[in-house]
Amino acid sequence: MLPHLAAYFASRQLDASSFPYRLFSPGRINLIGEHTDYTGGYVMPAAIDKGIYFYARPIAEPVLRLYAADLQENAVLDLPVRGKSGQLWADYLAGIVDQFQQLGYVVPGLEIIFGGDVPRGSGMSSSAALEGGMAFLLNAVVEAELSRPALAQLAQRSSNTFIGVPTGIMDQFASLNGSAQGPILLQCATLDFHPINATLPGYSWLLVNSLVTHELGSSQYPIRVAECARALAALQSIYPGLDNLSAATLPQLDAVADTLDAVAFRRAYYVISENARVHRMAQALAEGEVARAGTLLNATHAGLRDDYAVSCEEIDFLHYQATEVFQGGHVAGARIMGGGFGGCTINLVRTSDVPALQAFLAEAYQDAYHITPEFYPVQIGPGTRWMSECVSTKYCAANE
Repeated sequence: MLPHLAAYFASRQLDASSFPYRLFSPGRINLIGEHTDYTGGYVMPAAIDKGIYFYARPIAEPVLRLYAADLQENAVLDLPVRGKSGQLWADYLAGIVDQFQQLGYVVPGLEIIFGGDVPRGSGMSSSAALEGGMAFLLNAVVEAELSRPALAQLAQRSSNTFIGVPTGIMDQFASLNGSAQGPILLQCATLDFHPINATLPGYSWLLVNSLVTHELGSSQYPIRVAECARALAALQSIYPGLDNLSAATLPQLDAVADTLDAVAFRRAYYVISENARVHRMAQALAEGEVARAGTLLNATHAGLRDDYAVSCEEIDFLHYQATEVFQGGHVAGARIMGGGFGGCTINLVRTSDVPALQAFLAEAYQDAYHITPEFYPVQIGPGTRWMSECVSTKYCAANE
């Protein structure tokens, strides 16, 4: 058990075994395919070994008694849920309850204690881990028997309609459906997916956390969604068979360039190019082509910086230092990961050079910004899962 969770249980003299529902909901990384999920494209995410641990038990009162160990905050929500509470972390859970209510399920009273080790603001999607974990929990509690992809869709609907953020489905889907075999190649329009092997002998994936999160992130996300919608509308005026922006080609985009504003054109150019890069990355990984994989990562970073405009000074500094300045080692490529305006870079590094890269970036970043970055070696793992035997052995076994 994580130290802050253990401390809470000890302070209340609680026994974790008295909580029959115990599950782990992972965060996620994304190798490539950024900002293409809400445009119907391909992405390449993976569930990781950092995430959120849930402990839940039934209570007689028609309420949710919630404790967020990371924040050391409590909330009590009346059931049925009828709207937002005003606490964002609690609303992420309330939104999932609301979705089950809309499907006709009666959610009983529960006490839920949760906490995790996903660094907030890092781009590893702690919010999706929170949503996915709650959906997985309630699926068992009310015996809904929804599939994992259906739970991801439910969590996305909650983000879109209850929280009010127009996210795509990648984060929730990766957290719930991740594979220990490797990242998944996910087609976001159809939800077709399969695991792929991302092991490149002699190389490792390393996250570097800038420890900055700019407020632009939350305000610019819906703007990017709207800009992509403008581009799709222009394309569909000539190519009505296009279902989504990621399905378009660059020649098709060129054909409508005169009817599009420059900003919407650049956003669409990035999306279409990125969707193609995902396919090329899958091929590079399958063939063990480290140099090609690194080139694709760098191209994605350039696109996110220049065409999609979601990078920031600190992230660009970390990328440049790792790929252009670092000497005596080899970084094949790197890019910003996540929604943008801060968070982490993901780096493809020769394994033997990881310690030297960490030391180099720590010094350079401290000198430039007076911040010491954090480093996370990536361990890919399975999606949301029970930590131990739950209430219904038959149900849990069927959903592993």
